[in-house]
Amino acid sequence: MAEITDQGITGESLNDYLTAIKQSVLAIDPDWNLDPDSPDGELVGIEAELMANLDEGLVAAYRSKDPDSATGEALRDIGKISGVQIRAATYSVAPITITGPAGTVLPALSQIRSKVDNTLWLTTSSIVIGISQSATGFATCSTSGRVLAAAGELTIIGTPYPGWSSVTNGEATPGEAAESDVEFRARRNNSVALAGSNMKDNMLASIANVPGVTDVKILENNSDSPTDPDGIPYTAIAVIVNGGSDADIGRAMYAKYNPGTPMYPRYSTKTDTWVDPPGTTGVKVEVTSPATGNIETMTYQRAVGLPIFVALDVKKIGNLPFDIEDRLKTAIIEDSTKSLFDGESVSGFNQGGYDIGELVPVGRLYTPVNKILGQYGDSYIISLTIGTSAGSQGLTPIQPGIAEMATFDPDNIEVTVTI
Repeated sequence: MAEITDQGITGESLNDYLTAIKQSVLAIDPDWNLDPDSPDGELVGIEAELMANLDEGLVAAYRSKDPDSATGEALRDIGKISGVQIRAATYSVAPITITGPAGTVLPALSQIRSKVDNTLWLTTSSIVIGISQSATGFATCSTSGRVLAAAGELTIIGTPYPGWSSVTNGEATPGEAAESDVEFRARRNNSVALAGSNMKDNMLASIANVPGVTDVKILENNSDSPTDPDGIPYTAIAVIVNGGSDADIGRAMYAKYNPGTPMYPRYSTKTDTWVDPPGTTGVKVEVTSPATGNIETMTYQRAVGLPIFVALDVKKIGNLPFDIEDRLKTAIIEDSTKSLFDGESVSGFNQGGYDIGELVPVGRLYTPVNKILGQYGDSYIISLTIGTSAGSQGLTPIQPGIAEMATFDPDNIEVTVTI
């Protein structure tokens, strides 16, 4: 039978039970016919299978309470203990710039369409056009998952509004499919600080559990310098978020915010102006305390996509499938979206995609390429270079800004197969 010890749990295999039951029966009568085709032999097999299945069930039940081995609904139940829920599919978010007469207020959920694929995008909050006759904001795709929008593709006004003249966009940060067990387990482990007392840790955990948020990063300037290399002022924190709604993120920040800590980019409620230029990524949210009614302004930055251009040259030895170029492009994109090894039990590879501000070394791309080439004989990589534009690529790692995430588009990946 299965046994729980200080080393964990162990169970008996089907063969172990077959051997044990046969020995017990033959101890009664050594001449008992226990051939597999005999009635008694079949009965022994049935009993052994029942006992082995019972052990497997006990082992599975025991391991379902371990966050590192639980799967499916059992893993979700463990997450509930820490207040962490499974994340549904998320939506792509693009920074947008609109134009029109000063004073025009474009309502939240105003519709924008892509001129490339006609996908529908909705403004995340109201946008006020200033004296420059332009204003920036964000739009969320209405279709969940990885929907791409390169700079300049969101230019069609879906719902005309008085004073709204034009719209364009920067590179969108792609959404993600519904969270897998591997992703949920990692996020749950990062969220155990939710009830902690360290502001940086538990604010990160609080924001990470906002519906729709796929990534969050919190930086701080704890040096003696007025500003650090990232431009963060002395004693300030910078919160960068991908996904989620402005209101939900603001409330999550407020719940864990220590009064007196500057938030970068800084905003002055006394003069109602930005102290630090917000650029296209800065967001401010007014939050009303449910306990006191006090109003506090939270500021943070939304992550934006940094397109990575790839040039790959492969030497063909033997046979390669006719669509090898598409397969290689897909593998590179899957590696960046945490899905390259979906359903596979592997270790020793970075399976976490690219986080906000994460360095992109060219060597990282060898894994998805070799995963495909390794299925077809001795073909190999001749050269592999990356860059931030099609005309400037090399071997130098690419360091995104603090509010940028590396994104890979099949149109930006050039594959050459050398015969």
